[in-house]
Amino acid sequence: MHQQRGVTLIELLMVIAIIAIVASIGIPMYTGYITTARMSDAQNELSAIRLAQEEFFLENNTYFGPVADDATGAAIQAASNNLYSPSTQGYVNFSYSIAAGPCGDIARCYTLTATGKAGSPVAGRTETIDGP
Repeated sequence: MHQQRGVTLIELLMVIAIIAIVASIGIPMYTGYITTARMSDAQNELSAIRLAQEEFFLENNTYFGPVADDATGAAIQAASNNLYSPSTQGYVNFSYSIAAGPCGDIARCYTLTATGKAGSPVAGRTETIDGP
């Protein structure tokens, strides 16, 4: 008797179906983790800018700004008299801006905004911090 060895077409289709099911579950979860990590980058960068705002206020009795959309952090760093140092990772997916806060006067309050850059995993998303 002669035994045949190998994989049948049905077995191959079953393996492909299982891989497709695992991928359909795993890919959305992975992109969700990526988005969460990028939003954490924005929150960390906003916290660093907020700290610089508070240090600037202690020295000058006013907050710095307004600063328009900034893709590198150089404008915010200059406005803060180098109290703020931009991180490379924070500017990959977001640009940041500083404006007068809810009180309407940048000398007394501010709003920090991170806006997701087009083409990034967080395009169109924003994160905002009002201070103080």
